Amino acid sequence: MDKITAEVQAFYEAYPYPPDGHVNCDGYHARLLLSYLQRTNDDSGRIHVLEAGCGRGLNLLAAAERQTDIDFTGVDINRVAIAEATHRSKQRGIDNLRYFICDLLDHESLPVREGSYQVILSYGVLTHLSNPLLGLRHISRLLAPQGVVAIMLDGSYGRQPLDRYLQALSIIDHDCRSMDRLSMARALADAAETTLFNGNCWQGTASVDDIEFADRCLHVHQKSYDIAGLWRLLDSAGLRFIRWLEPNDWEIRQVIDNPELLRLIDSIDDMKRFQLTERLKFLPKFTLLVSRREDKPRPQLLATEVAATQYAFNPQLMLERKGEHVEGCRLRGRRVDLNSHPLTHLVLDQAAQLSDEFPGQQLIDRLLKQNLGSQLIIQGIIHAVEHELLYRPHAVGDDLT
Repeated sequence: MDKITAEVQAFYEAYPYPPDGHVNCDGYHARLLLSYLQRTNDDSGRIHVLEAGCGRGLNLLAAAERQTDIDFTGVDINRVAIAEATHRSKQRGIDNLRYFICDLLDHESLPVREGSYQVILSYGVLTHLSNPLLGLRHISRLLAPQGVVAIMLDGSYGRQPLDRYLQALSIIDHDCRSMDRLSMARALADAAETTLFNGNCWQGTASVDDIEFADRCLHVHQKSYDIAGLWRLLDSAGLRFIRWLEPNDWEIRQVIDNPELLRLIDSIDDMKRFQLTERLKFLPKFTLLVSRREDKPRPQLLATEVAATQYAFNPQLMLERKGEHVEGCRLRGRRVDLNSHPLTHLVLDQAAQLSDEFPGQQLIDRLLKQNLGSQLIIQGIIHAVEHELLYRPHAVGDDLT
């Protein structure tokens, strides 16, 4: 174990992350993550998910409780957190979840076989490794063919206010005598609330709990990336970008509405468009899905495929019901405009009456009873998929083309 890794281990054993009450399973839905990739292999067995850097395992535990037909594994260098996570899992009788202590930079310490996992999660971990590329290469070796890796890294442009605060903190850090380090850092963060943090995503830093504050402001090692650096990292690890896990964050039309300028932006490649967006918006985190270089994003749904495709509600979608009817919904916390397509509300209303997963023809048949034309119905279903209200889970044990 190198010096930085030992310091990171000691830090997180003093401040085990995440804090209580910070459970968020949005990035843990295995079938949803796999649905974004074009897959042609036959997965006749169970889906296996690895979280590389699970911390206290709060999110992984909640995911395992909700997805009982999927096997989950959590690994972390934090011995305190793994002991706590293992105890909590046993207390709740969770039998599809296991934890191990390991160092992602030491391939020999990984207690799993290469190619074992269809889904690998690594949120906020690579950014704290002394060698992120080596860690990412080790993780990718564990990925099964046509599997996906979900990654969260720190974004350098979105972190600029926090980085300036950390530079200020470093000036007085070594001269601290009368205050403990945590109190001093909080006092300085409180001053930054009306200056560096005012009006951006870092506002409120001074008032978060000690665990969150330490992770944000007192960490012993952190590396952030811009888009160019992220692309180099992925390429060096033999991986390719599939999509952002929160595409709305990267929508340039939220900050630009000039039609001529938008036409120009639409003509440039994705990397340049992302570089433009990272400079115009506060994006402190890059949360993305990647795969092996030879794999491809799933193609858009075609009209000829609608009837034969399986669908399910996006598990990130929160439906607001009144009796059996859908009155509204939120996707990843944002309210969905149900008037964005003439059939959006009706498609969701009818889909809500079906099983957890259902064939397109079954939904079409229900909508035909509403005296609607078949072409309009197909367009409505495609619209619901494109706007991520419904998703297309891959079959298990069948042809996954």
